[in-house]
Amino acid sequence: MRIVVNDIAASKGGALTVLKDFYNCVRENDTENEWIFLLGDKLLEETDNIKIITLPEIKNSRSKKLMFDLFNGKKFIKSLEPDVVFSLQNTVTFGLDVPQILYIHQSIPFQKIKKFSFFKGSERSLAIIQHLIGRVIKKSAKVADKVIVQTKWMKEAVCKQCHLSKEKVLQIPPAVADISAYNTSHEFNKNSFFYPTAPAIYKNNAAIYKACEMLDAGNLDYDVTLTLTKSTEKKNIHFVGRLPYGEVIEEYAKSTLIFPSYIETFGFPMAEARKVGTVVLASDCPFSREVLENYENAYFFDPFKPEELASLMERVISGDIQKKKTSTAQDDTQNGWLTIMNEVINLKHNN
Repeated sequence: MRIVVNDIAASKGGALTVLKDFYNCVRENDTENEWIFLLGDKLLEETDNIKIITLPEIKNSRSKKLMFDLFNGKKFIKSLEPDVVFSLQNTVTFGLDVPQILYIHQSIPFQKIKKFSFFKGSERSLAIIQHLIGRVIKKSAKVADKVIVQTKWMKEAVCKQCHLSKEKVLQIPPAVADISAYNTSHEFNKNSFFYPTAPAIYKNNAAIYKACEMLDAGNLDYDVTLTLTKSTEKKNIHFVGRLPYGEVIEEYAKSTLIFPSYIETFGFPMAEARKVGTVVLASDCPFSREVLENYENAYFFDPFKPEELASLMERVISGDIQKKKTSTAQDDTQNGWLTIMNEVINLKHNN
């Protein structure tokens, strides 16, 4: 059987992680079927049964990618004579007459906590995703034969907003990396806080800045480490840039994780920190509640009320909130990507 995997858009961040995780799963577990990956760059190696086709001219232009999905792509993909098409980039290729399975990991069009504006320069790109590309994503979900999402809240949102049956949308949680090989014996420092973040507005770094200003007014002893490139001096905040994964795990072990982001599909830092037993101060949002369900070291705050975050941080510093030994953990024994691969392979037989 020949399967085309469309992920032309992937180039960095979470999208690239999704692509590589799925590719590695196919490479390690399937030698019987023929796989063709459509990519924007030569990001993966070919094998006896995996072929890579790059289309950089499409990847480098949002409008060209949209045209490919809506109009031009069907002719190109049909020429490959696939039995199944699997899209890892949130949108299907319209006009195909073969079974399609869609993986949605873009949550911006489905969340209701924030409406981004075209008229604010800092929000314009997010508004395009929410209001324009979001329409294509939702139409894609309706066209696809099957849809896969990572979390329960996303399944509920996709089913409700796209008017789909629960049987059509599968919720398969992503695999969280095994961190047992890393040294996590660092002593917990109640004065140390950590947030692996990015500059995007919804990562809500501003909530941390404001909370720190409140703590500074009380002359408290603490420090916050952010994985951002320093743009300005801020008291008690260390901008360290991107860290190697091992150092991130070390930070989890010795610090309290702050997670004020209010838009995520899953929220990997919380899941990783949970494995280490970290104290987590998280935004009170559906994804946070889901990832941290039944976790003893989880505390929640309104992401738009930095005074609530400041209060929790002060409780950690004072020792009112202490790191508890954890007895519960997420069930991560299921290989999510293997389950997804089998769903893709079996889609042909079920149609």
